[in-house]
Amino acid sequence: MFRPQLMRRLTGLPIVLTVILVACVAPSPATPGSGATGGQAPGRQPGALKTITLGFTAGVQAMSIMGSGTTSGGWQSLNEIHSNGLVTSDVNSRRPIPRLAARLPSLDDGTIALLPDGRMRVTYPLRTDVTWQDGERFTAQDLDFSYRLNNDAGLPSLQRDVIGQVESAEAPDDATFVLNFKGPHYVGGTLGLRPFWPQPQHILGPAFERYLDSKDPGDVVDHPYWTREYVHLGPFRLTEFDPGEGLTLQAYDQYFLGRPKVDMIELRSFSDQNTLFSNLLSGTVDGFPDIALSAELGFQLKERWESSGEGAVHMKPGITWFLAPQWRPDVQTEPANLDRRVRAALYHALDREALSEGLQGGHSELAAWSLLPPGDQFYDATRDALRPYAYDPGRAQAILREAGWTPGSDGILRHSSDGRTYRNAIWTTPGRDREIAAFAAYWRQIGIEMEELTLGAAQVRDLEYRAQYPSWESSARGSSDAILGRMDPPPASAATRWVGERGGFEDQRAYDLNARYRASLSATDQARAMKAVSDYVASELPFLILYYVPDHVGIRNGIKAFADTDGGAEGARPFGTYTRNAHLWEVE
Repeated sequence: MFRPQLMRRLTGLPIVLTVILVACVAPSPATPGSGATGGQAPGRQPGALKTITLGFTAGVQAMSIMGSGTTSGGWQSLNEIHSNGLVTSDVNSRRPIPRLAARLPSLDDGTIALLPDGRMRVTYPLRTDVTWQDGERFTAQDLDFSYRLNNDAGLPSLQRDVIGQVESAEAPDDATFVLNFKGPHYVGGTLGLRPFWPQPQHILGPAFERYLDSKDPGDVVDHPYWTREYVHLGPFRLTEFDPGEGLTLQAYDQYFLGRPKVDMIELRSFSDQNTLFSNLLSGTVDGFPDIALSAELGFQLKERWESSGEGAVHMKPGITWFLAPQWRPDVQTEPANLDRRVRAALYHALDREALSEGLQGGHSELAAWSLLPPGDQFYDATRDALRPYAYDPGRAQAILREAGWTPGSDGILRHSSDGRTYRNAIWTTPGRDREIAAFAAYWRQIGIEMEELTLGAAQVRDLEYRAQYPSWESSARGSSDAILGRMDPPPASAATRWVGERGGFEDQRAYDLNARYRASLSATDQARAMKAVSDYVASELPFLILYYVPDHVGIRNGIKAFADTDGGAEGARPFGTYTRNAHLWEVE
């Protein structure tokens, strides 16, 4: 009986798809008088700049490791337009290939070596034809410096889960970079941009030395390099930086893989998904990366563009959507959420197939029954581990009664010890109101009082604020094993500058299982370790996985871009975003 009621509720929840043209202030072109405003600009004159305009839904306060670590809005997937890492992914597969590295490290040739004392030594041979976008030569000394800066606990970082496993770094010569890991690490030879972001020593070195003397992070954090003076090793260099509007990037003529075919890329920031959707419909934006649009809007645009021939929207398995409790007792507003039995009851109360069908364009098959999505190399090790928590509201209510929660005459659950009502709140990021309304509807059905809260755009970037969610967070992690990041140490705190697991999760058993998986170098050992992690998640329910959200990546006809989505992944993966081949994009 409840499923049809929920589906009517889902279809009745409004999605404002306004098609009013939103006036936007476009960044000035680098060449005066060029008049280029987008890849589809009508009446393009011979010699005009070839420009592509991409939209995303996240503000940009800074570049590189000083920017927000969240992948929400698609910003992290745009990184390889302006920056490059040691490794990226191949064109049509997730096979790692070298980028700044001359070749991949390997056990076979000794560039990955397990040492007698248990450590792992990884040697990266480097290309010798790479320059920073200010013309300075890139060398191994830059990477040695990057290790020291990126690993400094007093400075912000996008993520330290890999670099934190490194004991030391060396640059024996300009074309050789060595990392000494504390022990075996499964991605030590495939470091992409996000886990190890190269930094220019010739620009940041003096500021870092001042910081080491003064212990004042402002010496580094406040450097204009992170905003208007940013240069890196990618195909397009920053020319304009506006946190409210977006960025303008120009082709870097000396890019080591050849000058980009497009002259300029404009990255426009939108405050919400509906406004981006409107600009895509009106033609003022040419395309968008993954996670910039909700699944529902992505499906709608795919149908409209492909039926009219206006563009193509590529779809592939993407992020994992889940609900995570607040683990800090002094922040969690309902202590019952910390009871494993209660979390099991809440899980039974959620119809994952109906949710996926209602929220993802009728695709019930995207409901999640395992820690890893179908298609992942270790999916078989986790297959159906979450099936025991299938939708069963009767079972949910029975478990809650065992935990002391019974419904009153009004149907609201109250605890036998003190008569308090069971009250939950769900936080989410902008554009996800419809999702939390659906989740809350199910929990209301079993007698829980619910509050639905949506963060503002500025709050999304405030790591400390986001770590204070009072009850439950509706969130996502990247594809494949990125979900394990919700069980990694240390939890976010003032000591970590609020970088880390947002909800304050701490469990040494989970830490050990994750560490075992990441220390496994063979596929067989990794699969075995992943199964142990999956069994832990199914038993303890540190989060409630709901469904897999497909990546939607779209581009207007007339522009050659994003044709290599089979080899890409969303911005949280260790290597290879959907923008890794931006130097090959073209405007027809």
